[in-house]
Amino acid sequence: MLVKLKGIHKVKRRLASGEIRIHYYAWRGGPRMQSPPNTEAFAAELLKHKADSAPVEVKTIDLLIDAFEASPAFAALAEKTKEGHRFAFKEIRKEWPRLPLKLTQQRGMKAMIRKWHQTFSANPRKADQMLFSLSRVFTFGIDEEIIEKNPCSGITRLYTGSRREAIWTPALISQFRAGAKAPLRLAFELAIHTGQRQGDLLSLTWKQYDGTHIQFEQGKTKKRVRIKVHSTLKAMLDALPRPAIRILTNSRGRPWTNDGFKTSWGKECTRLKIEGVTFHDLRGTFITERRREGSTAEQIASISGHSLTEVGRVLEKHYLAHDQQTGDAVILRMERTTRKQKK
Repeated sequence: MLVKLKGIHKVKRRLASGEIRIHYYAWRGGPRMQSPPNTEAFAAELLKHKADSAPVEVKTIDLLIDAFEASPAFAALAEKTKEGHRFAFKEIRKEWPRLPLKLTQQRGMKAMIRKWHQTFSANPRKADQMLFSLSRVFTFGIDEEIIEKNPCSGITRLYTGSRREAIWTPALISQFRAGAKAPLRLAFELAIHTGQRQGDLLSLTWKQYDGTHIQFEQGKTKKRVRIKVHSTLKAMLDALPRPAIRILTNSRGRPWTNDGFKTSWGKECTRLKIEGVTFHDLRGTFITERRREGSTAEQIASISGHSLTEVGRVLEKHYLAHDQQTGDAVILRMERTTRKQKK
């Protein structure tokens, strides 16, 4: 009998004809029942809905990784970030096949992770990627109330490199412009005039350029930014033929792949004897130069797609900490103020 089935949600609805019809749901907010009430089919359907909605029992680290990869949180990540996690997950599964989650919450797990992390010390960046991916899985488990703590917390990262001084100087910029091949020169100009990431520039299509502005939907953050095209860049774009959908293409007129572009860019910098800077550093150079010109952090963020906090972090920690021109400007302004006061 229907009365013996707990949790059934019943809703009365009056149709346009005046007739009152009763709809049954497996539970409040749950799926609508299709079988007639007070039947075996109704009871069987209810059991199926409850089974389908029951959370998957996660008992091992393997299953926690599976749950994370199947989650909306993982789906929302940029493809490059997903690739990094997947690579790390293979190593994690090798190290701890079917490790019970309850053991990860006990004393000693952090020491095990620290020791595993250090086995990759020959490649500090890889080591930190392993640690970051494992930590992200544990964070997911905490968010889903599967576990209570993240044993990766407090483990020091191995990579200590810094991009503080890695900005393109005027000399390097002139050097690249003077000798770079046309396909790479165009990529360079797009990066230094828009401050966008490599992946977003490589996927840029002519439809995104309307003659005055370029519309970006950033692959990493999903933010949409509309950037006015600098006159120098506009002259280059307007003079180009448009045989392909993408703006940036290689010497054969084919769209770049990320790996193909990275390889060609590295060879070009080697040929031009440009060292100590990367393509990504053009993004930091853009931020730094706009700040030098007097643009505010808010204005820079509206174009770069960073949050205000991220812009501040870039300016403070990564690029301006050793920027002599910026430091000199403070004293020069102080001297101008002193001269005005004396007058």
